[in-house]
Amino acid sequence: MPCLPIAQVMRRLAQGQVDPLYVLFGEETYLVREYTAMLSERILAAALRDFNYDILHGESEALAEALSIARTLPMMATHRVVVLHGIHHLGKAHLYQLEQYIEQPSETTALICSSSESDSSKLPAWLNQKAITIACLRLQGTQLHEWIVRTVTRCNHRITNAAVQLLAQEQENDLQILRCEIDKLCTYAGEREEISHTDVQEVCEASRHLSLFTLSDAIGTRQIPQALTVVERLLHQGEPPLVILGMIIRQLRLLWSVKQLLQQQHDLSRIARTLGLPQYVCRQLMSQSRYFSTVRLRQLYEVAIEADLAFKTSNKAPRAILEGLILALCARN
Repeated sequence: MPCLPIAQVMRRLAQGQVDPLYVLFGEETYLVREYTAMLSERILAAALRDFNYDILHGESEALAEALSIARTLPMMATHRVVVLHGIHHLGKAHLYQLEQYIEQPSETTALICSSSESDSSKLPAWLNQKAITIACLRLQGTQLHEWIVRTVTRCNHRITNAAVQLLAQEQENDLQILRCEIDKLCTYAGEREEISHTDVQEVCEASRHLSLFTLSDAIGTRQIPQALTVVERLLHQGEPPLVILGMIIRQLRLLWSVKQLLQQQHDLSRIARTLGLPQYVCRQLMSQSRYFSTVRLRQLYEVAIEADLAFKTSNKAPRAILEGLILALCARN
């Protein structure tokens, strides 16, 4: 089946058409979570969620459990939902088991799978043929602006075009951070319906950027006490641990981009245009990038992704995960 936009999939569900397999693919984990929630809420409706909703992660044991649950009839409901994240981790033998299930799927189960593959053509051919595939790629330009407007609207507010542009510019395209900022803006607006350009200026203050640059410098120069202090300050300010992690990953991604552009002999103004960031921000990034080699940035990015996985799959305290990440980022090897 062709890759469908989430809006079209939701229309199919509104018409009572529940498909046996949905595959969310792409690197934007926030969209994966958001779309999974949208699908499950529409499919389950008023059903007993505790008895008809299961989430597992893509390992061999999890696959066997997911398929076993999928074959079980729902309890006091028309459908059950089984979510299996990370099917890109499955080997060919386990993917074959999934393929065998889809040949004769349960008519009362919606199996929602996710893969970090950025292109549906990289998924097994049978998945593209049998599943409803939905792209969860990083949003840019108009798509990002539409997502901001849609998210604000769901919070019973509206936002001016100027405010959307400033918010997108300040926070780039990290949806986790953007959602946090939108929640702050809606709380700040209170009963006032419209969110303005001035609101964004006042609520999304530059202190976060200053803290982030301080954190990046501390990591780059391996100043562990200073890095831990910045993280502690951000937590004290009410920043959710996942948002702080997102800030660190975003910063590593920006440093990597700047490093590559500098190797291509790009100057400050061209780097700023390419990344869509103010020149003063790019100047600081250029300065910080001297602390890192390209190989080191790749290693640090992998360490940060492992921390992201720990947030989602372990019972470890979020603060401890962040502190462990800082220690790993500041290590010399």
